[in-house]
Formats: sequence, structure tokens, C-alpha cells
Amino acid sequence: MLVLDTDVAVAVAMGSDRGKLFRSFINGSSHVIGSEYLIAESTHVIRKCIGGNLIEAKDGSKLLRKIDKMIDTFYPIQPDANEALHESIRLNHSPYDMFNFILARRYGATIVSCDQKLIDLCVKEGLDVCTEVPLKN
Repeated sequence: MLVLDTDVAVAVAMGSDRGKLFRSFINGSSHVIGSEYLIAESTHVIRKCIGGNLIEAKDGSKLLRKIDKMIDTFYPIQPDANEALHESIRLNHSPYDMFNFILARRYGATIVSCDQKLIDLCVKEGLDVCTEVPLKN
């Protein structure tokens, strides 16, 4: 089971070189879960990509649909908000990342991320994390 971080989900949706590597890894997973926050954060990243002329505005909705299809089960953030707040305080880390952290811990899932600060936290706290996809020979 995997939990996708926004950086990976957007890279896969955009078809970047890194995203292409992660795509087969994600597709090979039995189940991909995510917080509903993933859609909000992805919307923000896509808007920034449009504003930076990395993609055309007409492609924004298409990318969001691709991200939505990557996730088998979305979990609402409201039930986890209090836990995310307290874990954010305890671990001195972004509450936004705590939604993924909580899901991974709860379900024994692997977080797939390129965010070094989140990766370091996951390793420190004993969570499985995938940062690079092994290339097939």
C-alpha cells in the first residue's frame, strides 16, 4: 500500500522523467491511498506551474483528473485534523505533511515522496518511505 505525496503525484501526472519512473512503481502497487488534501495541494502546484509557464492553463484540469485517478481511496482530512495538529507540534513539522504521515502510520503504508524533510522525518519515526524508484536492468 502506498501514500502519494503531492510532489510525486504531480510529477507522474505531468509525465516528467522522474514521474515516469514512479508511474510503474505506483501502478504496481496493490492499493494507493491519499488524503483529500492531496487534491488541494496539487491544485496549488498546478496553478504555480501555469503561472510559471511550465504548462498551459488548458491542461490544468487534465492533470487534476490524472492525479485523482492515481488514488484508489481518498481519506477526508477533517477526522484527522486534530491528530495532524498534535503530531505537527510534537514533531515540529508541517501539518500538511502530517496528513500523509498519519495515513502511512495507520495503514502500514509506504510514503512515496521527494520531499527531503518529510523523508527524514519518516525514517526517524520508523515509517517506510520510497524516495527513488529502482531502475530495471
